[in-house]
Amino acid sequence: MNTEAISDFIKYVDKEILPATKELEKLEDNHRKHLQKLVYTNLANRFDAMVDNAILDNCKEGSLLEKAIKPMGDNITEGQMLKLLMEADTIQDVIEERLRQSLSNSILRERHSKKLSALFDVLSEDDAVWTHPRVNISTGDIKEKCKVNNKNIPHSICGYADWIYSRRNALVHGAGSSSILKNDIEQIKKLFKIDVKPQIRIKIGSVNNTANFYKQVAEMML
Repeated sequence: MNTEAISDFIKYVDKEILPATKELEKLEDNHRKHLQKLVYTNLANRFDAMVDNAILDNCKEGSLLEKAIKPMGDNITEGQMLKLLMEADTIQDVIEERLRQSLSNSILRERHSKKLSALFDVLSEDDAVWTHPRVNISTGDIKEKCKVNNKNIPHSICGYADWIYSRRNALVHGAGSSSILKNDIEQIKKLFKIDVKPQIRIKIGSVNNTANFYKQVAEMML
């Protein structure tokens, strides 16, 4: 298994995000509102990118290999095959590049939570990540079992990650809106049976909880 992208993400949280939150805590609330949103958005972007990279890095492993092969149905000509072989150092390079392309056009276009679930399938033996309440939403800590204390926020690992990324989407694609986008609300309802409240507010605690949660998710896959 290739976990380089995951290890790099953990280092990023420790060296960049956690020191940044310490500095933000020194500022008054009205001076740090915009900075908090930027750090929160960047953190969510980096986690999503880590998931993408880890999936591609492990394209030949288990269920990811099956997902990559499944959509392949087109035959290629002898000339195309020769061209592929000439452009690569080994046949393994050709195979891996083709698998990566297939995953880029399939699973990497799926919803954030589905990509995370697919990565868990190959990098962790823990299969209770989709519906089981595992996240303490007050701290971001992941437990074996957690009490649901807010029915408007998913408490499963993949569900909570989806909720975080939906808040990120509101900040990035909502044109300054402080509400989760309609499609994200509908998707979370469909996937996790949770009626999410649309209003969002990013505070310093939001950044700390998200960093804590993301780091623990990453550590589960090492």
